[in-house]
Amino acid sequence: MITAPTGRRSSTKRLASGPPGAAAAAASAQPWPSTLPEQVRAVAQLLAASPTPLPLPAIEAGFKGKGPWKKGLPRILDTLEALGRARREGAGWRG
Repeated sequence: MITAPTGRRSSTKRLASGPPGAAAAAASAQPWPSTLPEQVRAVAQLLAASPTPLPLPAIEAGFKGKGPWKKGLPRILDTLEALGRARREGAGWRG
């Protein structure tokens, strides 16, 4: 039996458009570590696990936590870059 198209949209949900890699990072968001060494390690691991460079919003989406932890993320990325554990690629970061 062949059915005619109804003109209705599919009921499947589409992911909101956002920075590349944000959906994957958000799907597996982990708690923001409490100590600086754990934070540096967690960000480095997130970058190393991504096949593409991650923009800052996608990195932020990879973690969940309360408080102003996002303010320190650029400094952690700069530190990882200085140590050779991360590098900027365009608007994103790669591990």
